[in-house]
Amino acid sequence: MHVYRYRSPGLLSQKGLLYDEWYFASREELNDPIDMQSKFEFPENSEDIWFRVLSPLWKNDPSAKTVANYLSSICPVSYDELLGQFDLHMKNIIENVFNVIPLDLADFKCLNHLLSELKALLSLYSPSAGYSVSLSTSNDEMLMWSHYAASHSGYCLIYRPINGYLNQSPINCKSSLSVSKGHKSVIGDKFKVEKIEYNNKLESIDAFSLLPSYNTGYDFDSEEDRLNFHKKVQRQLLTKNECWSYENESRLLLPQPSKWISGQSALSSYKRLFHYDFRQVVGVVFGALMNEHEKSSIKEILNEKLSERFKNCNESKKSYVFDFLYQQAEICSSSRGVKIIDQELMSMGTFLETGSEYYNQQLKSWKEFKGITLESGKFSYDEIP
Repeated sequence: MHVYRYRSPGLLSQKGLLYDEWYFASREELNDPIDMQSKFEFPENSEDIWFRVLSPLWKNDPSAKTVANYLSSICPVSYDELLGQFDLHMKNIIENVFNVIPLDLADFKCLNHLLSELKALLSLYSPSAGYSVSLSTSNDEMLMWSHYAASHSGYCLIYRPINGYLNQSPINCKSSLSVSKGHKSVIGDKFKVEKIEYNNKLESIDAFSLLPSYNTGYDFDSEEDRLNFHKKVQRQLLTKNECWSYENESRLLLPQPSKWISGQSALSSYKRLFHYDFRQVVGVVFGALMNEHEKSSIKEILNEKLSERFKNCNESKKSYVFDFLYQQAEICSSSRGVKIIDQELMSMGTFLETGSEYYNQQLKSWKEFKGITLESGKFSYDEIP
């Protein structure tokens, strides 16, 4: 399988190509306002659970029952909605408590402090979205070229995943990220290519499951249940509305560190900048309206990098090298669609004569996702997963 990354023209894009850069975008940086958004809801008829959540904070305060009753009355409510409107709910709760229990100034201050503590608890365990790099399994979708490649004037990088993963650069690999003092997040040396699903509806997940079990009484019956819960959450982060289905999107995900560990979870833009293994870049498609100067600049960078392709291979460790294909997108006047034309093909560091028997043979292998396996100074054409 090949996956495609659409790029706009310009110096910033050229820099990213030159240094093999991936930028993992936050939810706020995406063009879909509900993208990477899970659906956690506090269920209705949950007064007993709310009372249990409040008990460690309220201890023996008599207002706990009234507060739990109010919170249950506004359910079902999403986690984000409850947090976003919490100050308004605070006013309503104080009014409800005042109607049931006479409050003096000290009582009022105490209740206000307890509600602030509850808000802090909810904030600490609020659902995280993580960060993502967007890819596509389609290279000939008109709207993709229009929306993500500057109206067909950009280009499209072609990646070849190995075992469903794209690797970090072996010479510029991040193994961990510092979140705050004493808090590090471990990062693997590769990212799984995750397929996006398209569905206008999400099944709600019980928001109490995000809070500590001693607050809620919730617990997983088995390790399998725990893993299934996290899979369900990730599946929601990988679901978009059906109107986006033309994108045929796949993603790389960078998890957001848990906020409850140190109170911090956000990663800076710099920390979300990674470097991919260029050996898994197996081609490029130039946009139908890309100007020749921009195309020449991209080819100059790619040809220079391709000349170095074998130098980063570790002879003692199995690695893979793929041929590299230049392609050109054209707008077909009869079909009114995008047509992809095969052009130059580099194999083993040499450009093949276009149209020759060997060119056609290697082109066929390229389209079957084949490559070269290198190990202990030897190479073979064994099947690559």
